[in-house]
Amino acid sequence: MSSHRGVKRDHFVSCRQICKEFTDLLTQDRTPLGNTRPSPILDPGIQGCLTHFSLITHGFGSAAICAAMTSVQNYLNEALKIADKTYMNAGDQSPAETNKTIDKMDKHRK
Repeated sequence: MSSHRGVKRDHFVSCRQICKEFTDLLTQDRTPLGNTRPSPILDPGIQGCLTHFSLITHGFGSAAICAAMTSVQNYLNEALKIADKTYMNAGDQSPAETNKTIDKMDKHRK
């Protein structure tokens, strides 16, 4: 049972890390907007794709995705806090109570 708990927590941590890396990539976007011409810092192939994305979204694409990813990261941080509290207190509960708590978390996540 405890290995199942660790796997779920590991999934949250991995997902949070992927979201962070993606957000970090988007914040390095140096697409020219308006009169600005920032110096590119990313590989030209990656920057070209980000510039194309920015152009087809009228400059709002990267900013909108970053805002959404920040929300996802906040959700994952809160989910990890709840999971840690639930699993730390699980030793104080009977296995049936622990399963009910985990089932509630799973339903809430869906």
